[in-house]
Amino acid sequence: MVLELAVGAGCRHIVTYNKRDFRGVERFGVEVITPKDLLEEIGELS
Repeated sequence: MVLELAVGAGCRHIVTYNKRDFRGVERFGVEVITPKDLLEEIGELS
């Protein structure tokens, strides 16, 4: 359901600690990242 919602909403990322559950989602145009990755991307962690 999370992947379906992300694709339907046009999201670029799914943020989760459990990347294993989302293997292969790249084919839907969604990238799976950890919370730490997100914070680094937006400049809140260096």
